[in-house]
Amino acid sequence: MTITQFQVFATIVETGSFTKAGEALNMTQSAVSHALAALEAELGITLLIRDKRQGLLLSDIGKSFLIHIREILSRYEQIKQEAAQASGLEIGTIRIGSFPSASMHLLPKMLGVFHSQHPNVEVVLFEGTFQEVTEWLTSRIVDIGFLSLPHADLDTIPLTQDQMMVVLPLDHRLRDNESIRLAELADEPFIMTKAGSEVLITNMFREANISPAIRFHVQDGGTLLHMVQEGLGITIAPDLSLPRTPLALHKKSLNPPVWRQLSLACPSFRDASPAVKAFVQVAKTLYPHENHTK
Repeated sequence: MTITQFQVFATIVETGSFTKAGEALNMTQSAVSHALAALEAELGITLLIRDKRQGLLLSDIGKSFLIHIREILSRYEQIKQEAAQASGLEIGTIRIGSFPSASMHLLPKMLGVFHSQHPNVEVVLFEGTFQEVTEWLTSRIVDIGFLSLPHADLDTIPLTQDQMMVVLPLDHRLRDNESIRLAELADEPFIMTKAGSEVLITNMFREANISPAIRFHVQDGGTLLHMVQEGLGITIAPDLSLPRTPLALHKKSLNPPVWRQLSLACPSFRDASPAVKAFVQVAKTLYPHENHTK
């Protein structure tokens, strides 16, 4: 077994294609196929199932094997970075998982500082929902990522807080209120986000002993806001997820106010690569007031 074979297997899974894996690794499709076949032959197992309808699928043992492979590749990357660091060089790759509001409001400044200090470190951004970022972290697809809820299996560093806001159509009966109590929303048709804040919102209502009248569940933030604008219901959303340009909507704070904690998470800060540790140091410098690891 070789590192190249491990890289080929992991890249095929990540790209979903032998051709795309070859492009990512600067290998021919034939070389990719041979590397995977050799790995499967040496192990005596089938890692990937070729299905005509569903494409490439991980076998059950392949799913388990992939976790170990990603850990090995992460350690390999760490060895390369530490060796380069000892030689006075700085190389490496850091894979960051992020969701849209973190990508828009937190990541650019952090990347600007990081790149100015570590110009030879490659950054690969994976952007998805909160749930996807959590899955990428626990399966080690990414090295570090942004979260808005704590996770028992991850180390976290608090960065900043983001206020939860009630979003109303322009003609809503509560439009003139400076702030809104959850009890005032009990009978309102509610549009629930599926982009990552639903756990926090559900817990807010549960703790207040209120069952929201959920009319729609919506994944896309833009769609959700336009539905509110059309009078299909109200919603609650993090302030950073709302557009900075004015929409035909009202946003109101809750009474009492509710905040979500935005954090940087990693499987283990102690065992992270030098590049990840450098990125964490940038985060601590930019957000110095609440830094502690869980």
